[in-house]
Amino acid sequence: MGKRLGAFLLFLATAVLHAQDALLPPDLRQQNLQYINASLMNPVFSLDQESPHRIGFWSRWQWQTIDADPTTIFLTYSASKETVAYGGGFFQHNTGVYKQTGGVLNYAFDIPLSDKASISFGANLFGFMQEIADNRFFINEPILPFSDGRDEFILQLAPAIRFNYDQLGVAVTSENLFDFNITRSGAVTESNEKILAGMLHYTFETGDGQYLRPLVYAKRIPGYDTQFGLNALWMGSRYWIQGGYNSFYGASAGLGGVFFGRLSLGGMLEFASSNSPEDESLTYGLVASYDMGKADKRKKVVGFDIEEDLQAEAAMDQARREAEMEAGRRDSLQAAEAARQLAEQRTRDSLAQVARAAELADAERKRDSIARAEAALALKEEVKPREGERYQEVVAEDGLQPGFYLIANVFGTKRYYEAFMKNLADQGLQPKSFYREANSFNYVYLERYDSIEAARRARDSRFGGRYTGELWIFRVK
Repeated sequence: MGKRLGAFLLFLATAVLHAQDALLPPDLRQQNLQYINASLMNPVFSLDQESPHRIGFWSRWQWQTIDADPTTIFLTYSASKETVAYGGGFFQHNTGVYKQTGGVLNYAFDIPLSDKASISFGANLFGFMQEIADNRFFINEPILPFSDGRDEFILQLAPAIRFNYDQLGVAVTSENLFDFNITRSGAVTESNEKILAGMLHYTFETGDGQYLRPLVYAKRIPGYDTQFGLNALWMGSRYWIQGGYNSFYGASAGLGGVFFGRLSLGGMLEFASSNSPEDESLTYGLVASYDMGKADKRKKVVGFDIEEDLQAEAAMDQARREAEMEAGRRDSLQAAEAARQLAEQRTRDSLAQVARAAELADAERKRDSIARAEAALALKEEVKPREGERYQEVVAEDGLQPGFYLIANVFGTKRYYEAFMKNLADQGLQPKSFYREANSFNYVYLERYDSIEAARRARDSRFGGRYTGELWIFRVK
């Protein structure tokens, strides 16, 4: 395989020398993708997607030469939910040697290791038809390994792994770690022909959902010098800016905006290094996405209750008007007597209601006093944790009312904390939280109780069957 590939590249380099000074590497040239379709640069980057449902588009016009126009087109749908992301789409890629047309599937998932650390796995599976990009320089005597001129169908797997600690990510990926030519029933590349890349990035949160993310990487492509690069993305609420440098392709700059809260459009320019063809210096890129958000599937039944109340009130008004008309037909004395009796009855009813309300208020005050006394005693009681029970107790905490808090989760990372709070709200719960200065963690709890017995009942019943995750008790004395 290696001898055949070497002969082919040697011939092609000689044949197209007048059209292009340097052959393009066979990779996807995706080094500038950090915001939209970032999963093409690294499969695990789909986990960083902010929208739960997104359609993304990317196109790149490399150097715009006359005899060869190495263009890449990528159109995908991607989705993410908590610690899982997936998607798929269409791509067309011109390497300068081959033209590849097909589809891609993406899947990635994250495994938490602690409150701040996790490990992510992901993969892109490509399936595409491959044909010669330009056959104008073929000679009559076939010396190439494509004597039958067939298009070829190829499967290619690009796996990735990333270690995450707080806002830091360290990742490794390969674009063609596994590949297979279905048409010719054999591997496409040898073990020493794999494209490998290592990346390191850090996210600086600047408030209001805005952040700055620098990324450095190194990429080994067999037969070419190792590429080194630096990218930086600043993401605001309405626009984003990025810039970077690649040792082979040169410097780059990009700018985009967010319109109507869902549509993102942006463009990129790359200023070629000395590796580009003569008199050709610019590479153009276009990115776009549409965030479809998440449909609200909750049924709104309040409107029906209001409608029924209005109908009942209208019926009462009608009955009242009919009674008044009937009373008008009666003798004036009878009507006056009826009105007097009605007024007396209303007075008696009002007095009875006032007495009953006072009675209820007094009983409520007594119950509240008893409950407060019982709560005060419960908060002073000494709690002995049961065997195997997760329980934590502190003497005092600024801003927190004494009691027993039913904890659902603890976060040191703002992104995971906000995603968890939103997930609980989507389940119909009303989560609350507090922040501890002592350890810089956000505690998410479902309810506060005045006694350990009430807190244990709620924990053991999974909050009345409404929460399936792990729960534990945090006490403030």
